[in-house]
Amino acid sequence: MKKSKKIVFFIILIVIISVATFNIGKQVGLNTDTSTTKTTVEEQTVGTQTIKKTLTSSGEIQTATTEKIALDTTKYFETMCIEEDDTLKAGENILKYTDGTYLTAPYDCVISSYLVPETGTKASSDNYVEIKDLTNLLLSLSINENEIIDVNLDTEVEITLTADETKTYIGKITKIDSSGTYMASGSTFGVEVQFENDGYAKIGMSASCTIILQELNDVIAVPINAVKTSDDKKYVVVVDDGGQTKEVEIETGISNDEYVEVTNGLTGGEKIQITTTVTENTIRSSSSSDERESMGGQRGMMGGMQDGGGSMPNMEMNMGEGRPSGPNN
Repeated sequence: MKKSKKIVFFIILIVIISVATFNIGKQVGLNTDTSTTKTTVEEQTVGTQTIKKTLTSSGEIQTATTEKIALDTTKYFETMCIEEDDTLKAGENILKYTDGTYLTAPYDCVISSYLVPETGTKASSDNYVEIKDLTNLLLSLSINENEIIDVNLDTEVEITLTADETKTYIGKITKIDSSGTYMASGSTFGVEVQFENDGYAKIGMSASCTIILQELNDVIAVPINAVKTSDDKKYVVVVDDGGQTKEVEIETGISNDEYVEVTNGLTGGEKIQITTTVTENTIRSSSSSDERESMGGQRGMMGGMQDGGGSMPNMEMNMGEGRPSGPNN
């Protein structure tokens, strides 16, 4: 009989714990995500802007010139003054001949490789020192097929080093590949941009660039989010002196991230509306103070059950005992 009471007590305790756990989990899960939409309407007077249509890309800096310098075949080689991958300024010594003269760097360069005769041996036409120009550098880019049609030779390019974004250079496009490289996402075409080094940029560095495809100065322009579209027509909302609004159809030209050129429909000085809509996501908890108190009470009841009519370890120990012998169990 005593053992039956313990079993019943154990079953009741399990039920209480299960119900309490379910309620706690349910109440914790009442947190909900809500979103609110905020719309603001501003007015702005139409004026002129300088608009640049640009294309951004990135690539690896390389030398614009690699050449092999021949040794003087009338002289005998004595020793090298440098090693591979050394950087030299124009006029610095590369190697020494036995007559005391030197082969010198024709410009700032990096020694990429060399093949020289044995010491005391006359140089032959097979001997050389290969150098890479450090003054004139180029940036190799890959341009998508949808954008390559807007890229032209001699187009100005703004270059920024990845290693130091404060270092910028101005270059020009010197080569555009006629054949592209096919990719599943679209073919790309190679473009080379040449620029003059100030001594800081190194071969192999990465850089990003902005290709200026088109630039217009002092053109009538409006913010991009002021332009609306309906039935393939573009329009802006104009506000007159009396505060009344009307839709005015416009034609647009080039644009940047902020403004779009207006080629027809506005003359400047008009007041237009700019509507901005922002959606904000927030997390709201629906658990009330009563629910939190209920959760606390359930936890307290669970603790009281364990502290009261016998703890779980004691019950498990009692139930694990062997069954007593005798006819009355």
